[in-house]
Amino acid sequence: MSRKNNDVGEKSGDNELKTAPDEKEKLSRVNKRHRKEARKKRRVVIIVLLVVGVVLAVGAILDVPYINIARETGSWIGERFSSSQEDEEAVLDYLYFTHPQSEREFEGEVTVLLGIHEVGDEGPGRVILGLALLAFDTDKGSGEIYLIPESSVAYGASGQQTELRYALQEEGGENLLRTTVSNLSGSDVDYLLLLDFWETMKLLQGLQAPGVVLEEETVLVNPLNGETNYLVAGQEIRDADRLLFYLLSTDALEMWESFSLRLGRARGYLPAMLHQFKPQSLDGLQAMLSSLEEDYLLEPGTGSVEEDRRYMASMLQAYAGLEETELVVDAVPSVEVLNGCGVPELGRKVGERLAALGVPVAGTGGNAKVVVDGEEVNDFSHEVSSIIYRSEDPRVVAFARYLGILLSIESVSSEPGPGQEIILIAGKDLAD
Repeated sequence: MSRKNNDVGEKSGDNELKTAPDEKEKLSRVNKRHRKEARKKRRVVIIVLLVVGVVLAVGAILDVPYINIARETGSWIGERFSSSQEDEEAVLDYLYFTHPQSEREFEGEVTVLLGIHEVGDEGPGRVILGLALLAFDTDKGSGEIYLIPESSVAYGASGQQTELRYALQEEGGENLLRTTVSNLSGSDVDYLLLLDFWETMKLLQGLQAPGVVLEEETVLVNPLNGETNYLVAGQEIRDADRLLFYLLSTDALEMWESFSLRLGRARGYLPAMLHQFKPQSLDGLQAMLSSLEEDYLLEPGTGSVEEDRRYMASMLQAYAGLEETELVVDAVPSVEVLNGCGVPELGRKVGERLAALGVPVAGTGGNAKVVVDGEEVNDFSHEVSSIIYRSEDPRVVAFARYLGILLSIESVSSEPGPGQEIILIAGKDLAD
């Protein structure tokens, strides 16, 4: 029995072996068909993706409506990214950045021309004691206090020369101030703020401006009466009127040096003085300016003394919020005069003429030079005078051009390099 069963089992095993190859062959054909269909589907998907990619690319390049999704998506992502960065570095939107009448937003550089004046002894007109252009760059979040000599020359309505100190006595004096300062600084003037000396003094008292301890012996000329005050090292100046004397003092007879000293005093005092108001709110600063009455001019203004105080408080708040590295105190550049024709003492004479026009002079004893065979020698071949500016700073360029108009010098050009920012080469035309 067992033998037969074994035979039967062997036969059934033989039958199974015989059918396995057919089944494998059928499975192989099915797999091939499935793989072939999968490849076809992949090719279709790839072709569709390529077509969609080409269409989107063309839409983005040509900015075709409805199919420029790539460009719009990229723009959306870029805007979100840039806006997040701008929010982190945004400059505060101070009140005075908005025009008080039209409510138009000022952009770029917002400027305030500040003038402090008194009623002159020579007549009923106002005499300017000090001028400064306050420029706040809304894009960079930086500020500049740019001092301007009140002895700078302007051209009045009649075409005659007049010093800026007397501009308010001319017809259209406010506009004369604006246009002249705009020309010599290279900036439009957005606001004109004129304060009487004693009004300014009361404002400093209200602000509780800090005092100054002198580091060395100082000579100050009272800008109201011309009296000379000699101050010793270690002496403290705290009274508001004396602080104004300290900041405004110049000796017209020594204009070349005294204006430079005024700039040095302003650099040492103003940034720290302004910084002390940083914690103050706009309302707090406005309250500190409560002594301001009607003896001032703010143009454009609000029509209300209270609202004008708020605008001035906003100006103070903007500069108080700047860090030390963000605030620059500067002034019109000094000019070096070189003798370009060999006429004796020509440099000194031209320097004196510049000083009479309110132009700070850096030096007058040098000669124009030229390099011959590798050596620098005097160049006295200049028949016509010229002005060269070494810096591309817009303030320097503007002042060089202003100087050219004052002296009727047509050649005003750039030669970048070290040394004085503005050089005047005096030719024979200035010797006549």
